[in-house]
Order: sequence, then C-alpha cells, then structure tokens
Amino acid sequence: MLKQTDTVYELCDLVKEFNGHRVLSLPHLVFKAGVIYCLYGTNGSGKTTLFELMTLLQRPTHGRILFKGCEVYPGSAGLADMRMKVTLVHQNPVLFDTTVFRNVDYGLRIRKWKKPQRKKRVRECLKVVGLDGFQQKKARELSGGEAQRVAIARALSIEPEILLLDEFSANIDSDNRILIEKVIRTINKQYGTTIIFTTHYMDQAYRMAESVIHLFKGKAVTSHIRNVYRGIIKKTENGSVFENDSLRIFVATPVKGEASIAVPTSAISVSMRPVQSSMRNCLKGKIKHIIDDGNAILLRVNSGAVFEIAITRESFSNMQLQPGSEVYLNFKASSVEVL
Repeated sequence: MLKQTDTVYELCDLVKEFNGHRVLSLPHLVFKAGVIYCLYGTNGSGKTTLFELMTLLQRPTHGRILFKGCEVYPGSAGLADMRMKVTLVHQNPVLFDTTVFRNVDYGLRIRKWKKPQRKKRVRECLKVVGLDGFQQKKARELSGGEAQRVAIARALSIEPEILLLDEFSANIDSDNRILIEKVIRTINKQYGTTIIFTTHYMDQAYRMAESVIHLFKGKAVTSHIRNVYRGIIKKTENGSVFENDSLRIFVATPVKGEASIAVPTSAISVSMRPVQSSMRNCLKGKIKHIIDDGNAILLRVNSGAVFEIAITRESFSNMQLQPGSEVYLNFKASSVEVL
C-alpha cells in the first residue's frame, strides 16, 4: 500500500517535439501518492500530450520517466508495474458494442478473474459511479455522461493506483459533471487512488484538486498565469471585444478570431459598487473563496467565469468581504493580455 509521502511519478527533463517544434518541456515534475492533481491550461497547452507520455502512448523526445522510483523510460525496470497500476480515461472514451457489464469486466476477464468475482467487482464499481442496475444496458445507447461514468468504472475495476482523466467534463452536461466530480472524490477517499485530471475550467481545477499544475505552451509555470480564458475576439463599433459563453470583455488589440486571453490579478481592482473611471471592464460577481496568500488576500470571484484577484489586507478589511459577498471587478482593456 502506497503512503501519501511516496512519489508515484517523477518526470526529469521531459521534452516532446513534433516535426522539430517543441510542444512540451518539463525540467522536473513530481506526483505523490493519494493526491488529486489537476493539469490546468487552455487547449494546446500540452495536457493530453503529457498524459500520453506518462503512459508511453507516445515516447518522449528527451528525458526520463520514473514510476515509483523505477525508470520506465528510457529504461524499462518499472514498465510492467506502471502498465498494471495506471489507467487513462480519454476525453471521448470508446465503449465496446455490448453490455455495460461486459465493458466494465473487460480488464478482469483479461486478468482471468472468475465470473462470481467479476460480477461482484463490476457491481461495486458501478455503485461508485452511480450506475448499479445498468449492467445489462447496451453501452452504445447511453448518454455522454453515462458513457463517461462507465469508462471510469471500467478503469476502476482493475484497482489502479493512478487514475488519469483527460478532460472528463468536456462533452457532458452540468448534472453529469457534478456527478463525476463527486465520483472522483469518492474514488480518491475510498481507495486512496492518486487521481490526475486535466481541465481548461479554472473553477473546476481549484474546486477539485489539492494541487493545481498550470501548463502554458508546454511548460509548467511557477508564477501561475491566472484568469486565462478561451474565446473569440471581434471588432465592434465600441472597440475590440473578447467573448465566450460566459464573458464579454473589452480588449485593446488588433487581433481577430479565436484567441486565449489572460487578465493579470494585479490589473483588477475590486469595489463594492460600480465605479466611474477610464476602466472599460466592470464585471459583477460573487466571492466563492477567500485565501490568505501571505502578503495579500486572494479572492476567487464568480463573474460568469471564475477570476482570481489579489488585494491588500487593508482593502480586504475595509470592505469587510466574506464568501458570498457581491463585488465588482474593474480593469482596463489595455491590461488584458492576448496569449
């Protein structure tokens, strides 16, 4: 049994290149046992590539990968153990065209478990994901959220020590997203499984994970690039506007079309009511979390999307802020960075 202090993965000088273009560069990254990690970043930041390297679905261009202290690349001392103990669930999992039971017990059949043991284990795993009773349903007739949960149950059935979930909530509705988030916490708590998931939703990253690793253009950034959003920049009569399903933000850029933006935490001022100023962006929101960050107070504010803002202790005290307080986020169009 692994202890929480044990290192399960260690990545050293890991580099991946495609056609001479470097898409991932990680000098040193460590994952500990029993922790829920999130790899957070926009599309193209290297999240899926990293998962594929960690499972050797792709080979690194350079570097070393160690699993539980044994090298799995370029050596292979820990390779067999890793393949037995690590399971990856893809963003769009492929289910076999048969029953839910036959999908979930696939790995157990390969490992030659006897049928009574398989039935017991399948039911246990389907209970964890909230699908007990679905054993005889056709897998191809399930909704997207149900299919994702079956894929997680299939991964769980072989008792992995590490569960990798690639964008598990990208193509499902909010109800199933909430269910799967609960499932992830249950698996971690009940089995002590190390869980590493990827997402481009900042609120989900911080809501779910004990440790969030920010990836940006293939690198793990130590000074976190916060308030990163993906959408479209349009030209309007009033200037350039960044839009997605949740946000509408004025930007000072000639760029048009799809883009990622970042709003630096230091560029955002917080007020209890709208302010009259030259700042073109004024977003109303509600405080979700308050974190003592040492020299400052870090606020997470839901304003359509979740923003992180650093304010002074004095400002925090003067405004008497608390979780649930309504505030306004104010920042200049010129402070918005196009990535």
